[in-house]
Amino acid sequence: MSNQTTKKNIHAGHRERVRENVFKNGFEQLEDHRLLELLLFYSIPREDTNEIAHRLLNEFGSFTEIIKATPRKLCEVQGVGKNSAIQLAAIGELYKRVIEEGAVKRTPYKNMEELVALVRSQYFNEKNEKLLFICFDSAMRLKKVEAFTEGDSVRTSTELKTAVSKILENDPDFVIMAHNHPEGSALPSNADVDSTMTVSVTLRRLGINLVDHIIINRTAYYSMRDDSRYKGFFDTGINE
Repeated sequence: MSNQTTKKNIHAGHRERVRENVFKNGFEQLEDHRLLELLLFYSIPREDTNEIAHRLLNEFGSFTEIIKATPRKLCEVQGVGKNSAIQLAAIGELYKRVIEEGAVKRTPYKNMEELVALVRSQYFNEKNEKLLFICFDSAMRLKKVEAFTEGDSVRTSTELKTAVSKILENDPDFVIMAHNHPEGSALPSNADVDSTMTVSVTLRRLGINLVDHIIINRTAYYSMRDDSRYKGFFDTGINE
């Protein structure tokens, strides 16, 4: 028997033992690299996926960063081909949609914790700054999230007109403004403050209440409404 055939048989036996173990005992017992190794069984039929799993974790540092990476970036890791890269990126997209479903509920949003969860769900895997207008009805039930692409803002009259037009399409009673700072502090810049004031005044004239401007970064969030300097920009939509 050739070395290649022997190696193939060893891998086949190992994979079957791993699958049988998970089938009987569940996933919780698996270390991170073992779980990743198992996932890669289905896109890498013959190689040792344990080594590849270790390389991925060493390169990206965590599961979260692995599934947030683009297929092209994943392919830079030795042993990761297009099939594996697409598989892992698809898991990231699936996870994104799951957390969006969990955050987007049909009952009223009643507190800041729920609103921040909703905002964060819109920025999973987002590496660039993006502006959102989140529209609610009079009971603070979600109607629509309007997203502006990278680089958009409301700092000129044309940009403001476009943003207001998108908001009005949803006939909201309340609106939350949100954006992300992919790097650095969640605190607002002077331009953020100016644009918030402009949006607040414009929407108020149209009978629409701006509830808050929430800014998030990787680990924290900032509520402009909770800052006493800017409280006058906003109208109550959630519990204090």
